[in-house]
Amino acid sequence: MARNLYFRNRSSLRLLPALVVIAIFGCTKPQIAFQNLGNGSNTPNIVTIDTFAVQVSTVFLDSFTTSGTKAQLLGRYIDPYFGTITSQSYTDIGTPSPLPTITNYSVYDSIQLIMRIDRTFYGDTSKVQRFLVSQLTQVMNFPGTQTAFYNNNSIPYDPVPLGSVDVRINPTAGLTTQRIGDTIKIKMPNSLGQQLFGLLYRQPDTITNPAIFRGYFKGLTVYPDTTLPGAVYGFKDTMMLRLFYHEPGVVVTQKSTDFGVVNQFSQFNQISADRTGTPTQNVNRQTPELQSTVSGNEAFLQPITSLYVKLLFPTISNLAGYPDYLAIMKATLEIKPVQGTYSPIYNLPPLVNLSLTGEGNTIGAQLPAGSGNLSIDYLYGTNTNYSYDITAYIQGAIAQGAPNNAKNGLIIVTPAAVFNTMFNRAVIGNSYNAQKSNQISLKIYYASYY
Repeated sequence: MARNLYFRNRSSLRLLPALVVIAIFGCTKPQIAFQNLGNGSNTPNIVTIDTFAVQVSTVFLDSFTTSGTKAQLLGRYIDPYFGTITSQSYTDIGTPSPLPTITNYSVYDSIQLIMRIDRTFYGDTSKVQRFLVSQLTQVMNFPGTQTAFYNNNSIPYDPVPLGSVDVRINPTAGLTTQRIGDTIKIKMPNSLGQQLFGLLYRQPDTITNPAIFRGYFKGLTVYPDTTLPGAVYGFKDTMMLRLFYHEPGVVVTQKSTDFGVVNQFSQFNQISADRTGTPTQNVNRQTPELQSTVSGNEAFLQPITSLYVKLLFPTISNLAGYPDYLAIMKATLEIKPVQGTYSPIYNLPPLVNLSLTGEGNTIGAQLPAGSGNLSIDYLYGTNTNYSYDITAYIQGAIAQGAPNNAKNGLIIVTPAAVFNTMFNRAVIGNSYNAQKSNQISLKIYYASYY
């Protein structure tokens, strides 16, 4: 594209190399303030260039902690880009505190599992979901040398469910079709209730010693029916077994006691993704990095299913060899979700960060200005983007040279506080994406001699 040049005290001989630069790079020169730069008495100009390609790939990072998040994630949904996503929760259940006094006259009534939604969700909430609950057959101890549970961990459980419920959830209103506010209740078998009621009455070590009870009851898992996908919902970590009984008499006294979560730090969510038949099916443990040029010029971000986006700037150090190059003044990066890949059902992450990474695709330190807030173009969808000032990073990359930039770059992540509880995802267009308005963009402003 054309640009206007402003010269001060230049001879016609100095004009020729400037015209060569114009012809090669097709740049513009906005007026940007800078200090302490120049060539003798001449004041340099600022050149804008956006022709450096960004190498974009999707990387798979195996596991991450999902215990101690204070959120149970339950459900299953189908994403055309990211596959069938399923989340199942495991919870350690303890004895009531204090233990109730059960007498010869007390009468058992029923037992229910009670869960409360936290109003977070991802997917289609218009569909009926079926949740099932089973008893664990193994105590919830951390495996091996682990000090936490991870997204790919699981605990053996009885395949015969204790109970189930079909329910439609309206998370934004905090209501369910059970018409009991934000609460979901699952009826448990009376055989279980009577067994626990008997322990409360007799009060052996099994019920008075929390450690013995933990080995006796072991815990619960709640999981979605695989035939009824719709959404994944967030639930508070206040799940409980509520046992109902009454004291007979002239006036019947209704009572209840709760077997609640005994260890909030061990409760965890197992999250799995079946990507068969989707654009992300070829990135996995066996193929942990997939170049966007072989995946439709798109890369895929969903940290909760282990997918991240890596950015390399392999040719950026060539800028130092430009005949008019003096210094980097500013570098901005725009990451653009591909139009048509997101919707109110498949929301974009509201915030994504840029962190350092290398050949091993590890997540390093976050860039000082590496937080990108989402800007959505609701009218046309073509200007939806995350924008970043990466001036300091590009200045360092130019100094470090091509061998470093061929292997070390940036990785796109969601904030640490929500990456293991949020399903929001994005499809990122690379520099060759067919929708030009959705291509990733690196814009550099540098001080020029000419």
